[in-house]
Amino acid sequence: MSDSEDEQLIDYSQLLNKKRSKKSALKRGVKSSTSSTDQLANARQALFDCLSQTASQKNASHGHLSLQNYWTCITRVKGTHLHTIGFSHQSHITLYPEEAAFLVSRNALVVTKDTDPSQIVPFEEFCEIMCESRDGWITYDKYQVYAHLKRLGFIVMRSKPLKMTRPSPSILPQQPNPPVVSVWKLILDTIAQWIYGKSNARCVMRPLVWDYRYRDYTRIYSTLQIVPSSPWYKPFYYTPSFDWDVYRPRTTWKKKDPGLPDFQVLVRDVHKRMPSLYEQNALFSYCQRRNLDESLNVRKTELGNEAPTFITALVAEDSITFLRLIGDSLADISMEQDIERNKKNPNS
Repeated sequence: MSDSEDEQLIDYSQLLNKKRSKKSALKRGVKSSTSSTDQLANARQALFDCLSQTASQKNASHGHLSLQNYWTCITRVKGTHLHTIGFSHQSHITLYPEEAAFLVSRNALVVTKDTDPSQIVPFEEFCEIMCESRDGWITYDKYQVYAHLKRLGFIVMRSKPLKMTRPSPSILPQQPNPPVVSVWKLILDTIAQWIYGKSNARCVMRPLVWDYRYRDYTRIYSTLQIVPSSPWYKPFYYTPSFDWDVYRPRTTWKKKDPGLPDFQVLVRDVHKRMPSLYEQNALFSYCQRRNLDESLNVRKTELGNEAPTFITALVAEDSITFLRLIGDSLADISMEQDIERNKKNPNS
């Protein structure tokens, strides 16, 4: 809004579908009078009335909040919001706290407590649930990232635990049945080793596993798990996990079978440390492989489109910064979004 004297003040009564007064609108620089003061007071009151209005509950879905697990069970479905939100539990659509809070903030859901159906749960109470992490997982930082991505139009779900790919038992080579070892044979072998010693050539080879079923390396190796070949693989002592699986909106997306996510997001507080090199190696090792297209701008890296990648969301008090961590590089995609936005809107 400029400071021009000819600029008219906004008539907020239009937002309430009220008829505009026949009197001329107030202008900046006009000498105040009793009538103009009344007009200004009416305009301000119309603004306050507009802010205090709530959406009609007729067009909103309804649900009950369980105080045991803090899930919201949907009892009435309205609109298309639930096509990409929630999961099925006991033949009912159920929402996590962050999903219910987002719909409540959009006036698309009315939630009541299961103990008192007449008591409506406000958005502030969902914020308390998330700030205190009552369900043991969700935090307010994670909700901020979730709500931001949802407002951008992405489909966001809680990240599923990563699993290493194991070969099917049907494709493993069939091994012959191990020979039955006599107890007396084992006793004689033990006595022979004790008498002749380990260096004697007459010493009999002892079994290599505790149950004495396999007596050579070929059969032992056939029972071991095959580890997928990856330059990032290391025997880590903990299983890393991401926070959000993000999908681009598309008509073929299904809640029951979402497929591999387009992005995987790890949420961190901007005041806390970044994942250590050890943790990053673990995340890259267990990162789900997917085909990356040119729209992700994964370039100038030694591994190219084959590089494992994920996104780290750094949450501050009033902003969220997204960093894409690639196998051999790091890129700030928040600045790329600002540059593209400035190109589209050069006057903004």
